[in-house]
Amino acid sequence: MQDIELWKLYLIVNSDRSVHPSMKCLWLTRKFPRPGNSGELIYSDGLIRSFATTGVDLTVVAHDNDESPVGDGSASSEFVDAENVRWLLGTPTLGGRAASLLSRYPGDSWRLKNGGPEKLLRRELASTDWEAVIIDHAAIGWALDLLKRLTSSPGSTPFLVYVSHNHEARVRRAVARDAAGPLPKRLALRYDAEKYARQEESLCRSVDLVTAITETEVAAYRSQFPSQRYLCLTPGFGGREAERPPIGPQIPRRAVMSGSFEWIAKRMNLERFLSSAADRFSEEGIQLQVVGKTDESFRAEIATRFPAVDFVGRVPDMSPYLLDARIGLIVEELGGGFKLKSLDYIFHGLPLAGLEQAVDGLPLHSPENILLTPDVASLTSELVSLIDDFDRLNAMKDSALAICRNAFRWEDRDRRLLEAIESGKQVALSR
Repeated sequence: MQDIELWKLYLIVNSDRSVHPSMKCLWLTRKFPRPGNSGELIYSDGLIRSFATTGVDLTVVAHDNDESPVGDGSASSEFVDAENVRWLLGTPTLGGRAASLLSRYPGDSWRLKNGGPEKLLRRELASTDWEAVIIDHAAIGWALDLLKRLTSSPGSTPFLVYVSHNHEARVRRAVARDAAGPLPKRLALRYDAEKYARQEESLCRSVDLVTAITETEVAAYRSQFPSQRYLCLTPGFGGREAERPPIGPQIPRRAVMSGSFEWIAKRMNLERFLSSAADRFSEEGIQLQVVGKTDESFRAEIATRFPAVDFVGRVPDMSPYLLDARIGLIVEELGGGFKLKSLDYIFHGLPLAGLEQAVDGLPLHSPENILLTPDVASLTSELVSLIDDFDRLNAMKDSALAICRNAFRWEDRDRRLLEAIESGKQVALSR
């Protein structure tokens, strides 16, 4: 109770401050997140950009972006962006996963710690007294041992934040359980999932604050780690609201699914949906278009198995495809978390339809603002009736946009994260 009262007093005293210019913060993330062509990159980029506007002295350690490098290609290059964020970048390419099988790290962590970031982190921890360190994504759990050594040293106690993108233990285990393929591959996935789970557990037990992307995931973490401090940080929307006329017969009878199809869970979701829905869509004369980055071999495989589906692949701009469809689909059965593409749909004036478990975190209700069903079969049947109902399509898109305009602002997230760090530091000092 005393801690809560101190926290309230601190926020009241500091409620008029918009910046904290003296706080030195170190942010550890996977890679330079621009271009933001996947949900995890968009989320990291939005948080970093918005957090920088609070006036903190922010340095980010990451790999360079392999698609559009901004560094010199070495394992140690520096870049300062327009928000005055200092980026310390490792190589743009990652190594292989095979060696991770002999380590205690999950495959992603093994690849991310090598190629520069681990050496850069050691250097920064040795040269600077950081007040806060943000661990952005469970795959950055490789940094925890270095940070624990630092926090155990007298006088060196940065406030540690774990920014979660998913409840990794639950998601990775589900993917490994449902994965197809040869036995060695499935065993490797299960082994990697357990290492991810252990790493996530260590993060949640060791840091001072855990953020989660939905309240559902906050509740899942709290059930495991009840004494931890939590903050829900749903994404913001950083793009422009599209100007779109009412949906009518001038728009093709098309449903679009956008996203990144590189992670195995995303591919499994897509294949499950197409296996159940592609033929019915084709029979009803409804075009199904899939747009998003993936490797060419997977795109070619899907195109062969489902010839009626238009799998466009990677595009420089998603807007033309979202504006030329009647409805956007969110049909992930695996993966959890908040689907950032839902905001792209909404702010392009595109009605949403999906599975009930795939839209956690959206403040929308079915059937008024969004069409939700418990399974793919019922969703497909409902879409057949909805695709030509222009009055309902337009009512759905307009009401969803009105609800979400003020609900997804990045500037709210940066303020809440800064306040949580500052209040947490004050509570720690009072003990």
